[in-house]
Amino acid sequence: MQKRLTSLLIIVTATVALGGFTTTTFAQADAGLVSKFLDQAKSASDSHLGDIASELTDKIKGLCAAVGANDAIKGELDSTLKSLTGGMDSEALTSAFKMASAANLTPEQIGLAKQVGNLASAYAVQKNFSSLAGAQSDVGTIVSSLRGGNVTAAIPAIKNVAGNAHLTDGQKQLITTVADKYAPGWQKAKGAMDSIKKLPGLGN
Repeated sequence: MQKRLTSLLIIVTATVALGGFTTTTFAQADAGLVSKFLDQAKSASDSHLGDIASELTDKIKGLCAAVGANDAIKGELDSTLKSLTGGMDSEALTSAFKMASAANLTPEQIGLAKQVGNLASAYAVQKNFSSLAGAQSDVGTIVSSLRGGNVTAAIPAIKNVAGNAHLTDGQKQLITTVADKYAPGWQKAKGAMDSIKKLPGLGN
């Protein structure tokens, strides 16, 4: 009987010990990157950035908890945070958008990954276009729509910003990344419209 109790105790102890180790197998974004990103966003003069960054990091934590051990997701999360902190916002969104197409995700996990992409996009748009001449209304629509998960409502405003005449080269690259994700084919449609405008009698 004593031997059986001893054996049972060993099994229970081993199980508890292993249980402690299994928590480390969950995908987790680098804590240092999360902290640095949040600190940078909250210290910005635009208070909206801190709010969006908090939502984004909360959603990242939710995605990590949902996917478990997934090195592909962890890699893209770290890349997204590192790029956002380093001012490489187009690269950050490219990484963020890849997560929803990672292998073996459940519909719930895909939904969370898309929300991370939406919030990363909202952050990048707010950061880079909030002071763009003539675009404040469209930027506000894009940011609020993506934060709320209403992608359809953001599409016309994204197209408007993409067509803004005051964009820098960096802004053009970023809004193209956003538009290609949420309004695929928009450049072909824009090209067709531009061609129509050039026809005799249909110009400005």
